[in-house]
Amino acid sequence: MEHNKEVAKHDDLNINGTTSDERRITRMRNCRLVMEDGTREDINEKADAFIKNFRHQLKIQRQDSLKRFQERISRGV
Repeated sequence: MEHNKEVAKHDDLNINGTTSDERRITRMRNCRLVMEDGTREDINEKADAFIKNFRHQLKIQRQDSLKRFQERISRGV
């Protein structure tokens, strides 16, 4: 049983000693997105921009919600 774990662990390593997960992450970091106009864009940059925009939208929604809440409170007083 213990031998099988060692074999599986050994099979997951390549010659350089990196695991398949490390190779997959490296491939993901090196990915480029080819746009319709032929230009290339880094996927990580697009993801970062998306996340930044998403967080900005959440912030705006929270502010609007708080503003509406305060307006309701002020009308009730």
